[in-house]
Amino acid sequence: MMGGKEPNLKAVHMTFAKVRTTLTKPLSAAILAGLILLAGIASAVHFLLDWQVHRSITQNAEVKAMKWSEHFFRTIPNAEKMFNTDTVVPEDLARLADSFAMIDTIHFELFDAEGHRTFLSTDGRVEENTSFSQTALETFQTGVPQFFLHHDDTEEENEQHEAIIESYVPAVTPDGRLLGTIEVYVDVGPLNDALEDAFQQISWVLIIGTTVLLAIPASAYVYRTNQLRKKDQRLLDLTRYDQLTGVFNRNSISEILKEKFATPASSAGLGVLFVDVDFFKQVNDQFGHVCGDRLLKHIARILQASTRNKDDIVGRFGGDEFVVIASNISQENFRKLYGRVMEGAKAPCVYEDKSYVPSLSVGAYLTTDQDTEKTAIHRADLAVYAAKRRGRGQVVEYTTDLEDLFAQDDGRQSA
Repeated sequence: MMGGKEPNLKAVHMTFAKVRTTLTKPLSAAILAGLILLAGIASAVHFLLDWQVHRSITQNAEVKAMKWSEHFFRTIPNAEKMFNTDTVVPEDLARLADSFAMIDTIHFELFDAEGHRTFLSTDGRVEENTSFSQTALETFQTGVPQFFLHHDDTEEENEQHEAIIESYVPAVTPDGRLLGTIEVYVDVGPLNDALEDAFQQISWVLIIGTTVLLAIPASAYVYRTNQLRKKDQRLLDLTRYDQLTGVFNRNSISEILKEKFATPASSAGLGVLFVDVDFFKQVNDQFGHVCGDRLLKHIARILQASTRNKDDIVGRFGGDEFVVIASNISQENFRKLYGRVMEGAKAPCVYEDKSYVPSLSVGAYLTTDQDTEKTAIHRADLAVYAAKRRGRGQVVEYTTDLEDLFAQDDGRQSA
């Protein structure tokens, strides 16, 4: 009943553990990389959209400022005089005040060719001022307009200007002469708000769309990884469990026994049942192998139902042989355990229209601290041999005289 070298199950388990680690680390790294990439994309989208808002309102302010400059020279007869310290007539000032509403102008400033401010207008009131502006001078010298965005929360006459474009445009007369620089403050708050609202919605669409695009390969990767993990688990189960009955296989039982007998303290009080299904070959021959498989599953369920708790181990040792290992069990509880096994075996195994009450031969051995894995299995094996020799369908506890009985029978067979 015994023989053959058992594979190292612990080494197999360690191999599969390495496989799981290999699968898990790339998955975690991929998720982290995906989150970082998504955050980067979201930041980039917001940056680009903010830049687009700034560019749009700046272009809008440039158009308005240039139109106001043309309107300024076209409607103000004495416009050129405003670029020096000459006095401006009241009628011109009135026309300037009326022109503010044309392009949402808050106020404007005029600078001469040397960058000195000649006039400053605030809400239609024009005041003379002679301060210097480097930006105005650069605009005059290069002929290139300059624009600056300001967010202003100050209130002027109960109006709040949230976004203002400070525009410096060359002061060019209708006949093409460059007189100086015009600085126009244009209120772009409403346009800024409208663009930000529109681009905010677009940004979420872009971010969600990007997330979806990222989620497709990420989901495929996660799905593939889960498939590999499931395959890994199935392969691990193949090395640990009997595929027909679902209990531990012989390799696992051997590994468990090695662990139990690793130290003398853990080897004592270990109940070992060696269970053999009587007349199993006749069942296969009479009812077929499918019925035989059903009977083995039936016996496995009986053994599992008879154990005390999850610490008790049930395994198929090979063919029609099973092993039950019960840790830290007393003689009394050990006898109750195999009593439950024999009582459970009275339940018939039903297959189609056939009913068969199984018969079990059981060898029982309770270990001491002097035992090893081999002696424990050997003595339980001797006991089941004695149970079969005495007529089957019974339990025999190991005693030392079984060694002599086995030796005698072995001697007769050799003779």
